[in-house]
Amino acid sequence: MPSAAKVMGTVFWGAEGLILAEFLEPGQTITAARYVQTLHKLLRALRDKCPGRNIIILHDNARPHAAHLTSEAIAKMGWEVLPHPSNGPDLAPSDYHLFGFVKDQLCLQLYETTEAIQKAVCQCLRMAGMEFYRRGIFKLPECWGNVYKEVAIMWKNKESSIA
Repeated sequence: MPSAAKVMGTVFWGAEGLILAEFLEPGQTITAARYVQTLHKLLRALRDKCPGRNIIILHDNARPHAAHLTSEAIAKMGWEVLPHPSNGPDLAPSDYHLFGFVKDQLCLQLYETTEAIQKAVCQCLRMAGMEFYRRGIFKLPECWGNVYKEVAIMWKNKESSIA
């Protein structure tokens, strides 16, 4: 029997662990306005967990992330955004490190409600431990290097086909 629903959420984390997890109501989508609201919640969470630190955020190029409204909000918060190449899905640490872990931990479980799924995901994220999160963040330079190597190879092949 399948679980009750698919759950859509946004997760922010760093080398020290989970910072914020937020879930959408069933049927909702993430818009730029909604994402900015989430970023304000993140700002409050960071003030509590990481006071005085410079914040560097990495998100992909999804419309809500790339929207002018989002860029303005991030600029007002004084955060730096790491560029995310359009052909670089492996650059998102949540994709290459976090989501697979959560799926592995929860794969054989059945949940009767959306709230039960959300609670299980949050518990899984909290129990992961600092070393787990550090490995994910510190793997980022390697992933970036692999993507840029691939881009360089594709560019070189393109140039040789033109010549």
